Amino acid sequence: GRARCQHRGMASSRNTYHHGDLRNALVASAARLIEAGGPGAFSLREAARTVGVSANAAYRHFDDKSVLMAAVAADGFAQLAKRMRRAMEGATADQSDPVSVARFKAVGRAYVEFASDHPPIFRLMFGEGMASCAKPDAETIDADSPWDLLGLTLDALVIDGVLDPARRPGAEWKAWAAVHGHASLMLEGVPQLTTTPVRHASLEALLQFAVVGICGDLRTEAEVQRPCPTTGQGTPI
Repeated sequence: GRARCQHRGMASSRNTYHHGDLRNALVASAARLIEAGGPGAFSLREAARTVGVSANAAYRHFDDKSVLMAAVAADGFAQLAKRMRRAMEGATADQSDPVSVARFKAVGRAYVEFASDHPPIFRLMFGEGMASCAKPDAETIDADSPWDLLGLTLDALVIDGVLDPARRPGAEWKAWAAVHGHASLMLEGVPQLTTTPVRHASLEALLQFAVVGICGDLRTEAEVQRPCPTTGQGTPI
């Protein structure tokens, strides 16, 4: 059956060995092996070996490789949420955007940057059966999820009067599809996103496009007056 998602912070075995927290050590080891060679580049035994314990010790925490991979995917979502939270809290208003728009863009930017920094982990997170790990389990219900953080930024757009409350339902899907599509195309190496400057320019144009598309006519005065963003080749998007 499908492996149960396991997040950091969940209860682990009473026998924590000399590592202090063997379960999380195995998750971190597996993540490093996946980053280096992809999901096929490791086994539960290999993860145990790199940590310095026996395979039997690892099997006390994970039934098989698929369960460990699910734990790595869950941890990936947790790390993504942390990055999004930091970006959201660090965003500030400027001459172009009120703080709510800046925060909305910041979480989208953090999402794509995470994918760029951790391609194998990102692919694993959205591989078969792994996207179910995006939501923290009941044991860690107070933890952030990427979905929840995106929702907070959209709620702030409503509070600021940038987003019509009538357009709020379902806005998460529109925003997520936009940034996830950009991240996926980037990782696939499409010619239009092969250089860093083009990636950055395209992402900023996409984030602006998402604001206008989601918010419709209720945009800030600065948004209305700003010229339509372009692809970098003089063509409006």
